[in-house]
Amino acid sequence: MSTEVQKRMTEELNLLQQLVDLAVAKKEALFENDLEALRKIVDDEEKALAKAEGLRPLNVGEIGDSTEGQRLRQEKAALIARLKEINLLNQQLLEDALAIVDYSLRLIHGAEESNMYGASGKVETVGNRSLLNWRG
Repeated sequence: MSTEVQKRMTEELNLLQQLVDLAVAKKEALFENDLEALRKIVDDEEKALAKAEGLRPLNVGEIGDSTEGQRLRQEKAALIARLKEINLLNQQLLEDALAIVDYSLRLIHGAEESNMYGASGKVETVGNRSLLNWRG
């Protein structure tokens, strides 16, 4: 493996590690509900992804089957797997947060129709029941 290819692989690994670090920071910002930190992390991710798009892809033949090439490929695969794992968790955290916001908005504004148990013990459809009195 040439020094140019090794340098290029190292650059890819550093970029992947940076993305993993940003994903971990995003997870922490989501847990802490820190919107300002989240905004900065997303900006940093966009810059890192733009840099990644500018990299020329390496062919498998360029890396070769040397022990160093295999080690670099394994390290790259491990970083990608870790990044996917963290991003999946972040996606679930965002979906949970959106579900809570949606529930809160429906609770405040009232649902169009709600099925509730009536005095008879049967489900009755009731109209718009808002938590707030919007009529004044």
